[in-house]
Amino acid sequence: MESSVVSRKLDQAVGFLREAGIDLWIAQFARESYEQPTPVDTLAVGCSVTWPAAFLVAASGRRTAIVGTGDVANVRAAGVYDEVVGYVQDVAVPLREVMSDVNPTRVAVSYSVADDMADNITHGMFLMLQGILAGTPYFDCLVPAEGILGKLRAYKLPVEVRRIQDAIEMTHQLFGLMPQLLREGVTESELADRLRGEGRARGGAPAWDPRYDPIVNFGPGSGFGHSEPGTVALAPGMLVHIDLGLKVEGYCSDLQRTWYVLRPSESEAPLEVQEAFAAVRVSMDAGFETLRPGIPGWTADRQARDALLRAGYAESEFAFGHQLGQTAHDGGALLGPPWPRYGTRPEMPLGEGMVFAIEQAVPTEAGPIGLEDDVLITAGGAEYLSQPQTALEYVRL
Repeated sequence: MESSVVSRKLDQAVGFLREAGIDLWIAQFARESYEQPTPVDTLAVGCSVTWPAAFLVAASGRRTAIVGTGDVANVRAAGVYDEVVGYVQDVAVPLREVMSDVNPTRVAVSYSVADDMADNITHGMFLMLQGILAGTPYFDCLVPAEGILGKLRAYKLPVEVRRIQDAIEMTHQLFGLMPQLLREGVTESELADRLRGEGRARGGAPAWDPRYDPIVNFGPGSGFGHSEPGTVALAPGMLVHIDLGLKVEGYCSDLQRTWYVLRPSESEAPLEVQEAFAAVRVSMDAGFETLRPGIPGWTADRQARDALLRAGYAESEFAFGHQLGQTAHDGGALLGPPWPRYGTRPEMPLGEGMVFAIEQAVPTEAGPIGLEDDVLITAGGAEYLSQPQTALEYVRL
């Protein structure tokens, strides 16, 4: 991520620190961060380091990087941190000096139990930090930075929304190729390889593990969920389900679409398939229409979940929506049920500027039907950033 965006995100972070009554945020305390990258690197640091390093953001607006002398030039060149302090023997000395100068009463550290995207410090480095601060007034001041990091990832700048839209547009382009790519006998893995190649040719990269991006499902025998495309070959009477995400200029899309492959005697899908698609569409609409600033995420999930249950389908095993940004699953607020596996994230209120991928799926005898779209929370509710699939699409081989 280029320095200008990181710098603007740190300006945004200062406001969140002040709102939370946090005097100082240790955005990153890490070593060998190229080999052990964390989500905060591209959000609030802007470069990698080798020796143990601390990147500090104060509520006053002061930004200080304490890094080994071998890393000083790279950190200065990144241009994100105004004050770059180099050391040779021990990061502890300059770190204690800067903290004494700031003299914070509350110090946020980038760790979290509930939010994986806010959990950015290793256990070893946390113990090192505690050792450095032992005997100082700041040892008992440490608090988790999940509230700061969650908001920083969640509230997108206009430039971030534009980049998400660019990734979405490229994804739509790949979906537009499907009628010519779907040929009898093509396998799931062959189609996945072709889509990955088309994405690379346009300057996109996979939005998640490329073994599972895209997820491709042909018919009822395909493994649904986060599964690797297999050897199932396309044939008439199958549903084709694609879950595809692209990363463009550091920001992601995450979309799902479904097609039905007509048999020679068919002009439309079997009634069971049509009804399942309609149920998924109704569920998506019910959750989408609930979205607005201020509500906890679980309320949108509840509306989508209830709509599916009323249509006679089993309860979803996954959340209705997740935040989208530099990663496909971007942490922070979640449009999910209040299950222990999701922690406190479904309770977090939505806010204007958040971007979510919303999704729903059901199985049928012809294969899975899944839809997913990307939406922006606005002052008056929500708007689609992608173009929703409102009707089942047909392919004839």
